[in-house]
Amino acid sequence: MGEKDSERPGRPPGGDGRNRDRILAAARHEFAAKGFRGATMRSIAAAAGVDVALLAHYFGNKDGLFAATLQLPGQAVQQVRGAFDGPVGELGERLTLAYLSLWEDPGLAGSLSATVTSAFAHEGAREQLRAQLTAALPEDVLSLLPGDDPDLRLALALNHLFGIALGRHLLRLPALADRDLPVLLAAVAPTVQHYLAGPLGRPEPATT
Repeated sequence: MGEKDSERPGRPPGGDGRNRDRILAAARHEFAAKGFRGATMRSIAAAAGVDVALLAHYFGNKDGLFAATLQLPGQAVQQVRGAFDGPVGELGERLTLAYLSLWEDPGLAGSLSATVTSAFAHEGAREQLRAQLTAALPEDVLSLLPGDDPDLRLALALNHLFGIALGRHLLRLPALADRDLPVLLAAVAPTVQHYLAGPLGRPEPATT
């Protein structure tokens, strides 16, 4: 046999899986800090402690690496989908807990923050993030909601939760960042539940 992987140039000890994870972690940090244009394959390789050729080996080019950093972890997808199992009367609480808990997980928070930061600065990232969020929902999600404008209901609920996460974890607004998760859950879940299953307000008819 030839040289071991750990002895090849550009392949630090740890195996392919760990090297790939190291590159993705470095790439998320670089893209979040410098944006898509400012981050380079060489700067990412240096931050990851690998040869730049290894990035091409795994991801092809910077676009491929960038797309890989935007993939939601499988456990995050399953956590969100699982919130839709159960009575619709408790859906707001389950979805709020599932979504906000993702941001509280130390293993996911950095990835989510970097993904969102990149999405604000890069149109391709925004499209990828929208696609990932859609993929995290059950295929029949709209049929689980009341029939009067279910797509609006879902959009309102998800945007509300996204705004809370943005204020708590990226903007670090003290009133949100300093509160324990159960406090936020008790405050936010009823509003999310209203969006998902409560009566939707309608504009008053115009009078002549």
